[in-house]
Amino acid sequence: MTIYKSFLFIVILVVFSFVTNAQNWISYQSPQQVNDLVDNDSELIMATDAGLVVMNKTTLEKTTYNTNNSNLDHNQINAITQASNGDIYFVTDVVSLGIYDGEDFKDVKIPESVITNINTMQLLDVEVAANGDLWVGTSEGIISRQGQNWAKYDRTDLGEFFRVWDVEIDSDGDVFAGAQNGVHKFENDSWSHISKNDSIEGYRNAELFFSKSGDLFFGGGLDKTARYDGTNWEIYNQGSGGDRMQFVEDKDSNVYMNLASSIFQLENNTWKTYTDSQTLALNDLIVYEGSYYYIDTQNQRWFCNNIYLSVSNKGAIRSTSISSNGIEYNNVSALHKGKNGDIFFGMNTSTQSIAVLDTKGNWSSINFPSDMTYWPISGNLLFLADDDVWLSSNKGLYHYDGNDWTFTEVAGCSRLATDSKGKIYAAATGRIYIVEDGNISEYSSSNSAISGLEIISGLGVGANDNLWIASFSWSGEASIQKVDTKGNWTTYDHTNHPVIDQPKGDFHFDKNGNIWISAKVGAIKFDGKNFTNPIKENISNLSNNKASSIEIDSEGRMYFAHQYGVTTLLDSVWGELLIDDVPNKKTSANTNIKFDDAGTLWWASNFSGVYSYTPETAASIFSSIERTTDFSIYPNPSKGTINFSTKHIGNSSIKIYNRIGELVYTNDNLNTNSPLELNESPGIYLLVLETNNSTSAIKFILQ
Repeated sequence: MTIYKSFLFIVILVVFSFVTNAQNWISYQSPQQVNDLVDNDSELIMATDAGLVVMNKTTLEKTTYNTNNSNLDHNQINAITQASNGDIYFVTDVVSLGIYDGEDFKDVKIPESVITNINTMQLLDVEVAANGDLWVGTSEGIISRQGQNWAKYDRTDLGEFFRVWDVEIDSDGDVFAGAQNGVHKFENDSWSHISKNDSIEGYRNAELFFSKSGDLFFGGGLDKTARYDGTNWEIYNQGSGGDRMQFVEDKDSNVYMNLASSIFQLENNTWKTYTDSQTLALNDLIVYEGSYYYIDTQNQRWFCNNIYLSVSNKGAIRSTSISSNGIEYNNVSALHKGKNGDIFFGMNTSTQSIAVLDTKGNWSSINFPSDMTYWPISGNLLFLADDDVWLSSNKGLYHYDGNDWTFTEVAGCSRLATDSKGKIYAAATGRIYIVEDGNISEYSSSNSAISGLEIISGLGVGANDNLWIASFSWSGEASIQKVDTKGNWTTYDHTNHPVIDQPKGDFHFDKNGNIWISAKVGAIKFDGKNFTNPIKENISNLSNNKASSIEIDSEGRMYFAHQYGVTTLLDSVWGELLIDDVPNKKTSANTNIKFDDAGTLWWASNFSGVYSYTPETAASIFSSIERTTDFSIYPNPSKGTINFSTKHIGNSSIKIYNRIGELVYTNDNLNTNSPLELNESPGIYLLVLETNNSTSAIKFILQ
């Protein structure tokens, strides 16, 4: 492991009242990389994929601003710049332009007249001219505010390939745009395509940079970079290969190029590999475009790879992280809860490790096996103890004994499960491996009634140690099988039970004895006799029909994960918990959810990273409130009219919560002698009545 793995991140959670926190998802998204930065001499203000990170250059202490703790409307900040008057402007991945004043954020309203399509348009870069004019590169050209007037320049001005990744302004106030079809210049109120005859193109993430000499550098082409002296282009046969490219200059006027974490220095018109102790220290990080290289006015070199940042001052290196947690990438493909209560996050990481959050809020990691360079697509983790960790992969099974990983070569494995006696089951193609007392056996078609379907897609062990297996084929066949502790097999197939349609994932067992598993659409429920799919049956009432992962809380509420949050179900009442930061659109994202020991729900996606949600159930609210016989309501159940029976004389304060803790009604001056009319959806609610002397609560049902 690198020196960076010695960091331990402490999560400080500020707990508000249950009413405030009840509907809030907390983001644990990874910054992933530095997209852009501003240096105000004492601080680096870094635009990242998870908010704005402000770091003291002397102490390396940092403050992160995101949607959790500020009025930022989106966490992914693509670009940032500082105006001559000190104002700091930034753009986010949605159509949002703002100013950061050192403490807070305020919006700069972009008129609708210059927005082509708010659902598809992206803001990619921002620059401020010396006269205060704003220039914003977008996915659909350039928008600008010149004085008080807004303008839009698109394909009519910039040509067919008009996506503008980068904007730069020279000392004369002329504006340059790095676009897919090269470089454009705005002067005297018109655009010219200054690279049109030089075969210079920006494949993606086109980069512009003015050196102190006034030369303009351009990068982003697959096989070329270029330098423009104001009249002619000089072409270099060093391209980006499609990766993000970036330029920087030191105090001696040497120009460097950062390309996928490799640093090159321009010497005698040739880009040559540049290495020093700082770059060599990061050689073992696997970085996919996630690096940023910067040299400040003191000639300190700042090099950020993924979330790991180092600063070199005359060869003396200090290091830290730009993140407040251990999530390195927002591509989180696995989520597991260990026997010790720790939560494990499997991802394609730069340090070949699994992020771990313990029950005290400390972040650490477990290293991958040395021959594994990325999280296996079908991989699963089973943590039984610090010295008993299992990892499945497409190569076989790995076991960690607290010191080293050992490998057992069997067929590629996916799902893992264990019973109460420590027996481990591993799903493979056409078979289930059984690990017991160090020995491996298997269920296969030659020695058991296991389904012959091509994909074993689900696995689980019930409270009575029965093994449950799900499988399907792409031709439409599917089955769910149970193996009891005596080795007896029971098979339920798609032919006899059509509801069984591509079952997959972990089996879940609710307090009523029902068995649940995700399906192609919705989730399959088995009550011991019948198979149903409640989500599919209520599909018209739900915003999403996916259930890629399932969890159950202490009250029996079901949680079904989908691409932008979860669907809930309790006592036939459906609910939605949507994540504001995640686009509300259907994608191919795979999501997983797990409850930790404190009752917090963790949501992880291979598209959008990690979020947590702490539900305040009606039971937990009720348990902290005095129960009294001096107060009752009728009728209960009710169709909307609530009458009160109480010994209290005078007005009272009332609050009503739904089953997920959301405040749906409040009245601080209620006359309990008059009926209350409610217009809420059917379901179970909690009514809290406050008088001068007491606080009482009662559950009721709206029909």
